[in-house]
Amino acid sequence: MSSKKVLSGAAAIIMVLLISMLIINGCARKTVSTGKAATYVGSAKCKECHEKLYEGWRSTMHPYKFMDALPENVVADFDKNNTFTAGDYTTKMSRKGDEFFITTIGKDNKEDTYKVKYLIGSVWKQRFVTEFPNGGLHTLPVQWNAATGGWVDYHGLKEHKPGDGKYWSDKTMTYQFNCTGCHNTGSEFTYDTATDTFKDTKWADKGVSCEACHGPGSNHIKAEGEELARTIVNPAKIFDPRRAAMVCGQCHTRGKSTGKLFDFQNPEYPVGYKPGGLLTFIFEEKPGVNPDGGTSRQHHQQYIDWEKSTHAQTGVKCWDCHYTHRQGTSNRYQTKLPGSLLCKNCHIDVEKTGVHGIHSTNNCIGCHMAPAAKSATPGDIHNHSFKVMSPHETIKLGKDQPNSCNLCHYHKDDKPEDLAKILDDIKSKGWSGKKDKKAYKTQ
Repeated sequence: MSSKKVLSGAAAIIMVLLISMLIINGCARKTVSTGKAATYVGSAKCKECHEKLYEGWRSTMHPYKFMDALPENVVADFDKNNTFTAGDYTTKMSRKGDEFFITTIGKDNKEDTYKVKYLIGSVWKQRFVTEFPNGGLHTLPVQWNAATGGWVDYHGLKEHKPGDGKYWSDKTMTYQFNCTGCHNTGSEFTYDTATDTFKDTKWADKGVSCEACHGPGSNHIKAEGEELARTIVNPAKIFDPRRAAMVCGQCHTRGKSTGKLFDFQNPEYPVGYKPGGLLTFIFEEKPGVNPDGGTSRQHHQQYIDWEKSTHAQTGVKCWDCHYTHRQGTSNRYQTKLPGSLLCKNCHIDVEKTGVHGIHSTNNCIGCHMAPAAKSATPGDIHNHSFKVMSPHETIKLGKDQPNSCNLCHYHKDDKPEDLAKILDDIKSKGWSGKKDKKAYKTQ
């Protein structure tokens, strides 16, 4: 047998072995044209080839942004602490077997009992979604706060009335119009404006899954070779840091889509956005801010904060600090290092002089990421503009303007004027070192 035939035979055997290995691992693929628009396939398909990443992602909070109302998913008390009073009306929560119900004032200002079909979240808070006879999904008007173990008002009972456009049961408050784009992956539904009915509401995944950040995967699961990378989006490889961060920014923002789904509705999520695209022209930011006009007072605005930061200017992106496919280190925020250790991993040249010299722990997070915003309870969201909010701003703008100093538990009862004076003295005298720390403590 010639050496050429031996080599070709060996090559054939190697090829067969490689193909067999791919088939065994469930990853055999065919070439696919990238010209065909990709569709959503669901995270279960991603798991077939990316099991480790999939299992890591399952340990984060993203998959649990929207769940079926099963007993194992409900964290709220529907049995004992199960009432909430607003004004002269008391909303009641109840459970029958494995089903959960909320009795409250709904459409036409009438009391009714609504079955909870879906849940939103469970770590900071939990909200409850019911389905109306027309197929519209609505978030019920009470929320369970995990930290305090109690019920609070959510969209309706205290400030709004049925029909004012902001009440939980109004048509403009439908989940499909306002929430599904960020709480679900690959959302689809049809709506008949003439009959006010919804049909075929479905998702590739109920929560925030792989394709929410990487784009629809139908072409990718069929691709091979160079087309593997071309048929899916890896945010970390997007050339423009701002465009890359928009992958997170599609949901960690607040505002309205510039495009309408229907005649009356600009959704509160960016209609038509796909990872790798631009938010700039399809979404108008409308943040909830403090009196200073620049720092956030509401949740899911981290991207808006980041846009104002030096991090944005230098290209530091969300995943430079946060894990995306697994739990965080020693905290629930998915950060790569706990607390200020993460900051000091890059900011290694900060001298312990001036303000940095009077804090023995040199607490970066406490000053530069003060807990100034609210998700469930006040101060459970950190500022992501990394701007130190000075007590001078509270003095100037009033008590509704938070500042980094008073938000620290050590200084929470101090007068902003006293804290501002200390900062002024530090600036004017250039205090530093142990001697100055002793003087500071006597103020």
